[in-house]
Amino acid sequence: MKIKQNGILDDVLPEDYLELTNGKIISNLRELIVALECMEDEDFSLHVYGEQNDFAEWIMEAYWDEDLTGKVLGIRNKKKMTKFLRKTLRNAEKIRSLKIGKIGKKKDILKSIGEMG
Repeated sequence: MKIKQNGILDDVLPEDYLELTNGKIISNLRELIVALECMEDEDFSLHVYGEQNDFAEWIMEAYWDEDLTGKVLGIRNKKKMTKFLRKTLRNAEKIRSLKIGKIGKKKDILKSIGEMG
């Protein structure tokens, strides 16, 4: 078994793609958000009913993110789930851009130090 290192902004491994009841294949959270926005309530209820939540299960299987899984597991409404996932991705994108910015600054500092020496 492969160890999954996917961040929530990344595509999942092909064997972890999610197939929706309409046949659409989902390979990342961004695609899931788009699918939820277009999904009929009846189709949503085929994935989320009783104790069952296919989206939370997929997040756990594909991303191994217990915190996100737990939060999605508790959401039983399509609009609320869409809004929550959109906000979660926006926050992850902000964090990633801050990290990339810090890496860029470190490289600039190291480059300038190298030019001094």
